Amino acid sequence: MLQLKNKKRSYFYVFAFLFLTTITNQNYSNIFTNFFLVKDINIEANTNEIRNILKEKTNFLINENIFFLNRELILYKLKSLKFIENIKIHIEFPSTVKIQAKKTELIAITYINQKKYFVGLNGNFISEKAISINKKLPIIFGKFKIHDFIEITNLLKKKNFKYNKINKYYFHKNKRWDLYFENNVIVMLPNKNIEHSLNIYQNFNKINQINPNTIIDLRIPKRLILKSE
Repeated sequence: MLQLKNKKRSYFYVFAFLFLTTITNQNYSNIFTNFFLVKDINIEANTNEIRNILKEKTNFLINENIFFLNRELILYKLKSLKFIENIKIHIEFPSTVKIQAKKTELIAITYINQKKYFVGLNGNFISEKAISINKKLPIIFGKFKIHDFIEITNLLKKKNFKYNKINKYYFHKNKRWDLYFENNVIVMLPNKNIEHSLNIYQNFNKINQINPNTIIDLRIPKRLILKSE
């Protein structure tokens, strides 16, 4: 019912706008037209930093006629900010634009062409200059796709792996991962049947003490090989 009332109200504004802009009283028409210029941009975001960035990015909308706003253009401009996600744009008559968005979770650091980037959970590589961060992140080495990294981290979470203790990841050309832990333990995963290999590791870890400076090689199916550095 609320949605229907909003639609009716919008239709009324459109009709009134079109009608009054055709009348001969030019001054009155200008006053009414100004009534539909964007005066407020209401930003809802999960951090003040994102709120301020979005405010600056959408400032060009001020004093634009609300009837002629191009929602797709606004969305396109905002999507160029690779550190945000879940963008929603609402036009609220007569003069307000409401924008909702959130800062994506930054899950790792990597280097591309010797430049530092954050890895976003939204699937984007984000320049370190674009956004600030106040937590420690693991570093990923190797040429990888973000969905490959998200896939391995989701699997580690599923297996209750202490993935927050991982300092570094190395992604090999044959699409397998090496995990470098804080205590200098390295876990070498295969490129297939990873979950099964993690099960072998966990079963071993339940009954054995894994010392620092140990390499755990799981690349051979159904085998676990220990090496000391």
